[in-house]
Amino acid sequence: MNFKGEKCVACGNEFTADDDIVVCPECGSPHHRSCYTAENKCANESLHAAGQKWQRTSKSLQNKPKDNSFIICPSCHMPNPNGSEQCMQCGTPLPKAVNTEAASDTGEIHDPFSQYANTEFGTLNPYLGFNPEEDMGGATLKEVSQFVGTNTLYYIPIFKRMKDFGSKLSFNISCLIFPWFYFANRKMWLWALLAAVIGVILNLPYSVLVMADGLEGVEGAERMLSVIYENQNLLENLDSIFSPLNFAFKIVCCLFGNWLYYKFALRSIKKLRLQNRNKKLSPQQVMAVGGVKPINIILITIIMGAISLAALYAAFFMLDFLFTFNNLG
Repeated sequence: MNFKGEKCVACGNEFTADDDIVVCPECGSPHHRSCYTAENKCANESLHAAGQKWQRTSKSLQNKPKDNSFIICPSCHMPNPNGSEQCMQCGTPLPKAVNTEAASDTGEIHDPFSQYANTEFGTLNPYLGFNPEEDMGGATLKEVSQFVGTNTLYYIPIFKRMKDFGSKLSFNISCLIFPWFYFANRKMWLWALLAAVIGVILNLPYSVLVMADGLEGVEGAERMLSVIYENQNLLENLDSIFSPLNFAFKIVCCLFGNWLYYKFALRSIKKLRLQNRNKKLSPQQVMAVGGVKPINIILITIIMGAISLAALYAAFFMLDFLFTFNNLG
């Protein structure tokens, strides 16, 4: 962040371009590193107790160029390109228009990245210090960040490691629990459907046994119960095999889910660039094809219900065939 025109809160001297400056992670007050080291604490501790933040001086604000190209997210304070409908960091809906000049007198939005940068974790910027124009494998880091939309602070370091070191393994808790929900929410429909089918198949023996418990005492279900109980040992043996396989499948999704998403992001951006004849992509174009879509979770739930129903009927007819064949024998 540029502190030209500001003064060190410890010694009162104005900063120069060559000064080594540190910022208090709690209130954002700038210090010469030597001043901060000498006291080993913030010189503006009075702001801490009041829960206030350091503000730039009016002199500094007058020297700052006007910038109406950003919309500040009301939730996480992430700066977004004007015209964006949702925050590319947290997904919060953004106002249709914003006037960054209106707040310049108070200093609330004097720097489009200042509120995002001064956090409890220290001084950050939207790309975590990485070069936003760095090639990530056919797309810039900035484009990948815009594509991800939400949780960029989680994904960008992982993607950077994958690009620099060729690693594929990371930990994704969502893929460990419900991989089909994760892939669908991130618009990865091929992987969502594949995960749904595999999940249904590996849970099928257990589902049939559970269904038998639910059919107890139901009129007209005698035939189905007879078929299931006749093949109960087979179903239990299959379940003892399929259950570990199901867990192993989720572990694989957990470890490779982020890598699959990284490759999906690159392919989607490359495809979008080809559709636009390799012209420079706007943030709105990239964000439109990326981000999350929670309604997809509902859709994949409906699809999984249909797949499960079809699989249960197929399993019953197969068991019925075995039951009939054994009786004939």
